[in-house]
Amino acid sequence: MNHADLLLEIGVEELPAGAAIPMSESFASGVHDALLDAGFIAKGSDYEVYSTPRRIAVLVPQVAERQEDRETERKGPSVAAGFNDDETPTKALAGFARSCGVDVSELSRVATPKGEWFVFQSVAPGQTLSAYLSDALPAIAKQIPSPRRMRWSDGSTEFLRPVRWLTALHGADTVAIELLGQSAIGHTYGHRFHAPAELHLSEAADYLARLRDDGFVIADCEARKQLVIDQVKRCADESRANVTLDPELVDEVTSLVEWPVAIAGSFDERFLSLPKEALIQTMAENQRYFALFDDKGELHPGFVTVANIDSSQPDSVRSGNERVIRPRFADTLFFWDKDCQSTLESRRPGLEKVLFQKSLGSLYQKTERLQQIAGFIAERIGVSRQDCERAATLAKCDLLTETVGELAKMQGIAGSYLALADGESASVSLAIREQYLPIKSGGALPSSAEGQVLSMADKVDTLVGIFGIGQKPTGAKDPFALRRAAVGLLRILIECEHSINLKDLFNHAASTYGDGVLTAFNVDDLLEFVTERLRNYYLERGERHDVIDAVAAKGINDPHDFNRRVTAIAGFRASDAADALAAASKRINNILKKVDNPIPKTIDESCLAEPAEQNLARDLLTIESELSPQFEKGNYVEAMRSTAKLRNVVDDFFDNVMVMDENPRLRDNRLALLTRVADLCSRTADLSQLQPAG
Repeated sequence: MNHADLLLEIGVEELPAGAAIPMSESFASGVHDALLDAGFIAKGSDYEVYSTPRRIAVLVPQVAERQEDRETERKGPSVAAGFNDDETPTKALAGFARSCGVDVSELSRVATPKGEWFVFQSVAPGQTLSAYLSDALPAIAKQIPSPRRMRWSDGSTEFLRPVRWLTALHGADTVAIELLGQSAIGHTYGHRFHAPAELHLSEAADYLARLRDDGFVIADCEARKQLVIDQVKRCADESRANVTLDPELVDEVTSLVEWPVAIAGSFDERFLSLPKEALIQTMAENQRYFALFDDKGELHPGFVTVANIDSSQPDSVRSGNERVIRPRFADTLFFWDKDCQSTLESRRPGLEKVLFQKSLGSLYQKTERLQQIAGFIAERIGVSRQDCERAATLAKCDLLTETVGELAKMQGIAGSYLALADGESASVSLAIREQYLPIKSGGALPSSAEGQVLSMADKVDTLVGIFGIGQKPTGAKDPFALRRAAVGLLRILIECEHSINLKDLFNHAASTYGDGVLTAFNVDDLLEFVTERLRNYYLERGERHDVIDAVAAKGINDPHDFNRRVTAIAGFRASDAADALAAASKRINNILKKVDNPIPKTIDESCLAEPAEQNLARDLLTIESELSPQFEKGNYVEAMRSTAKLRNVVDDFFDNVMVMDENPRLRDNRLALLTRVADLCSRTADLSQLQPAG
């Protein structure tokens, strides 16, 4: 049977930035999986994904031209039930034969453990590739992710952008299919301006090279991305400057061009008086420019843009881009100069008119609460309460500036610059800048202790407030980003090593609200929500479920302490003693659960009759004395090393001592001994929760 490479390409009008890659990956994986399920390709077959702003495509190697013929077997009635007393076929048998399109005499018989049955055996001819794709592709196209779909004619076809051509080649042959209102062709189209004419393909495998060499299109997204990176770096070097390649901006630019050509430009140095973050944001978000920097990390009066055309007049392209950015910078400079005419604190009364949440009041009220929460946290982690409360007072004032109104991502950043200009301390300024960190999953945390305090206070206030009015997240809906707030709070406490009892913190935050505001607040519900985020945090770090469960069973409300215990138990989990002590803990718990009578609080040494229990009691006392200073210091790693020493004496005890002895004094004393062992084994975590290794 013939096998050849299959190329499928959907040609469209320009796709939005960020859409091409997920759409092409969905289309390619859908085609590949469908071909695999239908037997057109072998298991383990790979495929290539291509995308540009004007096309999504997939190349699947070694696709069969048709399916193999398949033997089919339909089971009918049993032979015993197939004939009447006069040997004529029953209605059931006759109906089965009729449904198969044959006479009863043409049916086969198959012996099974339950008797002999009639079956119809036939050979189903395999579908051709074109017939199969005609059936399968519409469903695949519907699964392609699209924020919204549009129509571009009086037909019913819908897609993210109008579809202009459909290329389908199996080897050198055009596949006769239709999709999204287009009939398949055996050619493609190159760059809209450099190569707008048809590009004929001798075979599917020529696609990539033909587009590159004659079509001015780099269809391989990763290759195009590397070109963008290399060219931007070259332009920066030629400008005697440095460039920071933000991954998100690189990906966005890559998704906007088919033939990247980087060009360096410049702007008036007077704009350098603006906060550099405002200039960088304007260049990146409004124009997709890469900002340039000098060797000291200060902004250089220049940029690099990536055009989608190799112009014969690059100076015109350069001047055009310089001309576009100038009025944007001028507007930002105007707003900034106006903002600098007022202090941050003078804006604070205006926060009374800005709603935080209708049931929770204004942003002014939020900053009042932030002062109290920040002061509470500052005292417990040893940070200047005065600086933290001052930062909380001014934290939201820059939301009323013209600069933040124009550039939303300048919130906090604008406030930090204005705070310094107003004579506030560097620590207050930095805290205002860092209050929103981390801004994304895995993002940077506040670098300063004051910034960490303000960030935590802001997140705690939001969590307590929204939970307190009964609007906690449900399902996938989380309009107030409470999951992100919880994870950010936990990351700061754990990774910045701050010990705070969450229950106390949440209760204090709740007390900063007026009477009758938090009608639905339940601290245990909020703790459960945050603990679930904590569990996910550790799972993403690769910790075992049982290690997390063992520590969680202790009901620890201090995430930093929780983290130290997880670290200790994870290390202990890899030791030889782990399985033995975990099994012993389970066994002890099972024994103690069955005891109805009160167990003595102390161990009577005179009742230690067997050497094994004497040894266990002796070692238990020694290890208990070792653990006390270790727990005072929170040194759980050393505590678990000490606990591991119990392994041999515990094993020896269970091998040689009858716990439930007929003598009540011996029995009760042994139960008291086991109770002490269970308490010791569960001081860091509940070892009975650990599962056997492997």
